[in-house]
Amino acid sequence: MVSACTSDDDSGDDEVETSDVADDDTEGEGDDADGDDTDTTEAEGDDTDTTEGEGDDTDTTEAEGDDTDGDMAMDDSMVGVEGGSGCGIPHGPYESAEASGEVRVAWNDPLLSFNQNTTHANATANANVAYLMHSGFSYYDGDLNLVNNDQFGTCTIESLEPLTVTYRINEGVAFSDGTPITAHDLILGWGAVSGNFNEGGVAFLEDGSAIQTDEEGNWLVLTPEGDIVPEEAGVHYDPETFELFEGFEYVPAESVNFDAASEQFELVTQFPEISEDGQAITMVYDSFYVDYQNGTPFLGNPAAHVVGRLALGIEDPTEAKQAVVDAFQNNDGEALAQIATVFNTAFDWDSLPDDEGIYLSTGMYTLEAYEERAEMTLVANPDYTWGPQPKVETIIYRIIGDPTAAVQALANEEIDVMQPQATVDSVAELEGYADRGVELAFGDTAVYEHVDFAVANGGPFDPAAYGGDEATALAVRQALMKTLPRAEIVERLIAPINPEAEVRDSFTQTPGAPWYDGIVAGNGTADYAEVDIEGAIALLEEAGVETPVDVRVHFADNNPRRASEYELMAASAAEAGFNLIDGRSPTWGSELSNPSIYDMAFFGWQSTAVAVADTEANFVTGGANNFYGYANADVDALYEELKGTTDPARQEEILTEVEALLVETGFGLPLFQHPGVTAFNSNYVTNVDPIAISPTIFWNVWDWEAA
Repeated sequence: MVSACTSDDDSGDDEVETSDVADDDTEGEGDDADGDDTDTTEAEGDDTDTTEGEGDDTDTTEAEGDDTDGDMAMDDSMVGVEGGSGCGIPHGPYESAEASGEVRVAWNDPLLSFNQNTTHANATANANVAYLMHSGFSYYDGDLNLVNNDQFGTCTIESLEPLTVTYRINEGVAFSDGTPITAHDLILGWGAVSGNFNEGGVAFLEDGSAIQTDEEGNWLVLTPEGDIVPEEAGVHYDPETFELFEGFEYVPAESVNFDAASEQFELVTQFPEISEDGQAITMVYDSFYVDYQNGTPFLGNPAAHVVGRLALGIEDPTEAKQAVVDAFQNNDGEALAQIATVFNTAFDWDSLPDDEGIYLSTGMYTLEAYEERAEMTLVANPDYTWGPQPKVETIIYRIIGDPTAAVQALANEEIDVMQPQATVDSVAELEGYADRGVELAFGDTAVYEHVDFAVANGGPFDPAAYGGDEATALAVRQALMKTLPRAEIVERLIAPINPEAEVRDSFTQTPGAPWYDGIVAGNGTADYAEVDIEGAIALLEEAGVETPVDVRVHFADNNPRRASEYELMAASAAEAGFNLIDGRSPTWGSELSNPSIYDMAFFGWQSTAVAVADTEANFVTGGANNFYGYANADVDALYEELKGTTDPARQEEILTEVEALLVETGFGLPLFQHPGVTAFNSNYVTNVDPIAISPTIFWNVWDWEAA
C-alpha cells in the first residue's frame, strides 16, 4: 500500500497510498501529504497510497526485487497453517506493561475523519490517529517485516488455486464499548471497499456525499426552475470560488455507492463464507492477487453495529450488525444506500462527537478529548489485551500547522516529539537544541513528491478543451513537463538537508531499490532530465496553442517548501508561456477528488506497505487515487497481469512498461524523495524510532517511555 491521502516532512499532509483500504492501513496518505497526504493508513486491508498532508490525503511501496510477497505466496507449505503467512510472520504473546506518564506529539494537520477508509479521508493525519486507536491483523516492524498480530486474529491460506483465505478474529477482542468484533465487521470491511455493490453514476463531494452524474460523468445540478442539467462554470457555479450560485444545488444520488475502493477485494465477488461461530470469514478470490498479505477485511472503525444503528435505526448491537450483513448478503439496495451514506459521511468530524460510537477504539488508546482541530487527548485502553501493550498512559496530540511554531514548541518543552518540515533552517535550529535533550533522526522517508495533471476537467490538459483533439492536449502536458525545474528544486530545497539527494525518476520505485535503475533506464524520464524551454515553446507552437496557458495549481497551504516549489515551477513555466495560478489550500487533501477546481496538483505519496502492485490505484482507470480522469487501457491491462504475476523478472518488466506509458502519455512526473527528520526531547520520551513507511514515528508507540 502506498494514504490519499496521506506526511511529508513528513508530517502530515500527504496522502497515504493505501491500496486496499482495509488493512494496509497506514493507515493514506495521498494524502505525508506533507502533510502530505491520503493512502493509508492502516485501514486494515488497504493497500493503496496515502496522501501526505503536506501535500498531503495514502506511495507506492516498492516491489523489492526477489523479496516480494509474491514469492512467499506460492509456497505450498504455508497452505492450511492457521496463523501462517496469510497476514505476516506470527508474533505470539506480548509482554505485559503498565502504562504511565504523558507524551506530547505535534503534527501539522488535524484529524478530519474517524473513517480513513473512504477516498476523501485517505490522509496521513487521519491514519496516524487510527493507528493509535485501532488494532488489526498485522503491522510492520522496524525492519519492515509484516508481522501477524495473532493475538488479534489470524489469516489462514486455505488454497492458492483459487486463492482462498480465512480471516479469524480471536474470542475476547472487542470495541471499546464492549461489543465483540466478529465476522459481521469483516463483512462490512469487505463489502464497503470491494466495489461489488456500487451502482455507479455518481461523483463524491469533499464531504463524501454522493451526487448524480450523467452518462459522460458530468455532475448534475438542479436549477431554481427545477431543471436537472450538467454543471457548467459561470452558469451554475462561481469559477473562482467553485461554489454553486444561490438557488442551485447538486442532485443527490439515491443509488448504492461507497466512497471507497480496493483493487484487492474487487477480486472477491463471491459472498464470503461466515464460520459457524461467527468469528471468521473465508474469501475466495476470482484470481490470484500478488499482494494478498497486505489487505485484510477489518476496517477498525466504523463498527458494523454502529453503522447498523445509524443507517437502519437498530439499537441492539447484535441485531444491528446482523442487519448490515443481511443487507450485503441480500443485496438490499434500499438498506445498502443508507449504509453507504453513513459509511461515507457520518464519521467525518474535526472535534469530539457526542455519539461515542463514532470514535470507538479497538486498540491501544481511546480518545478522551478533541478540541476542534487543535488538540487530542488519547489514554491507554484498559481493556486492550490483544496486541503490543503501551507503556505511556496519555498521548497529547497537538496540531501545529506552522513548522516554525512547531520547532519553537519543542524548544520551549511544550511538545516532546515531532516530524517537522525538513528545511535547512529548521534542521539547523533543531541541532542547536541538543543541550536541551533534543535528538534528531535523519533519513529519506517513504514519501515522494510528484506532479499530476487533470485530463478530464475541461482545462488546458483535457482534449475537450481542444474539441476532443487528444494530440493537442498531450502536447500541452508534455510542454509543461519540459519546464519543470526538477533538478533545481532538489538542488535548492532538498540537497541542503540531504547532500545525497537526487531527482526521483520512477513512479513506483525509491532511488536505491533493486529495480530502480532498470525501470528508470526504460521509462523515458531521461527526456525530462533538464528544463527545455525552447522545446516547450516549440510543442505549443506546433500544436497551435495560444499563450499564455492558464494552469490552476493545487497544493498544501502553510507549507513553506511547497510554496518554494510552486514559485520555482511558476517562474520556469512562465518562460514557455504558461501562467501557473496559485491554488494553495489548507484543505487541499480532501479536495483532490474534485479536479474541477484545479488543473495540476503536486503533493506526496506515502508508502504504507511493502508490496508489488499497490500503485495500481494511482494510475488505472477509475483507481481510488487517480483523481484526474486519466485512462489508459494498456496501463489497466498491465496492472491486471501484475496482480497475478509472481515472477520478479516479469514484475519488473511490467512496471517498466507501465511507467513508460505514464511518461509517454503525459500523466505527470515524479520529483524527489522527501528527506525526513524526526525530533524528540530525550528528557521526556525515549525509544522513538521512525520507519520509512506509514505510520513512521508511531509504528512502535508501545515502546515509547515517558520520563
